[in-house]
Amino acid sequence: MQITRKTKIYCGAGVSLVLVALVFKLLVLKSPAPATAPPPPVVHHTTPVRPTAPHARTAKRTAPAAPVIDPTLPAPLRRALRHNRVVVAVLYAPGVPGDDAAVASALRGAAAAHAGFAALNTSNETVARAIATKLPGTSDPSVFIVRRPGDIRFLVDGYIDGAVVAQAARGAR
Repeated sequence: MQITRKTKIYCGAGVSLVLVALVFKLLVLKSPAPATAPPPPVVHHTTPVRPTAPHARTAKRTAPAAPVIDPTLPAPLRRALRHNRVVVAVLYAPGVPGDDAAVASALRGAAAAHAGFAALNTSNETVARAIATKLPGTSDPSVFIVRRPGDIRFLVDGYIDGAVVAQAARGAR
């Protein structure tokens, strides 16, 4: 007796359905939990309030001072430095082949190093002017690591792998 291909397919599908049904029963259709005794009532004990002296004052908490950041940096980079001590910044131009990959790689590296991230669009005139003042001769894409207050610790023109960016950001701390 020979088993045809059609019979093999039906048998395989049947076995698969049985396995799916068993897994469904085990994971989804669990038996109800056994009835347990209700939890004991919660009793709250209170302590008497001690009177405080009228001259006793609590210390006022002041907000931490804003970090000092170089005002010549582009606005997106200054914003990132307000929240993070180390920031991975990438210089890019929208629509240029390869720049999207450089931005994505720098973002992965910043996330891996738990550092801030700032994407600096060179088509924005104020960003381009600030970068030209701070980093003359830089082209896009460029990845650089900046530490407060605005010290550039690492600079690479062109594409760079996310692992290298993460290592450089960790080293800049």
